[in-house]
Amino acid sequence: MSRSLAFIGLFILGLSAVAATVATTDDEVKRMREEARQLRREADEIVDRARIECQKRFLVNACIDEAHEKRLEMLQKARQLEIQARQIEIERKKAEKEARERARAEKQGTAEGTQPATEKEAAPNAPPAPAASEAPASAP
Repeated sequence: MSRSLAFIGLFILGLSAVAATVATTDDEVKRMREEARQLRREADEIVDRARIECQKRFLVNACIDEAHEKRLEMLQKARQLEIQARQIEIERKKAEKEARERARAEKQGTAEGTQPATEKEAAPNAPPAPAASEAPASAP
């Protein structure tokens, strides 16, 4: 009984630690994704404004090319943020899965500890018992 209570206590403690980590990473992931969206919007706005401004210049194509390069740099930053956010989510899901598997294994371990041992577990070095279909050898 005390063993199962200890297990429940550890399980709840583990869940609370995972929940705190999940809350932090969820906020961080949301922030990173929002920052990436903002970078993408700004990159598009830069190109749109540059096209208008570049029309007033003599070297229009060079001006637009510079704006496109700036846009690509910003998009690369946005992609890196999205990759980091995705990696954090993958690690979080992996940790949650491992915690569930560990809890399941511990639960099965405590359930097995309360069950009586089977014949093989009780005497692992003992010779196997004869099968029911085998009759003991009788003397001729």
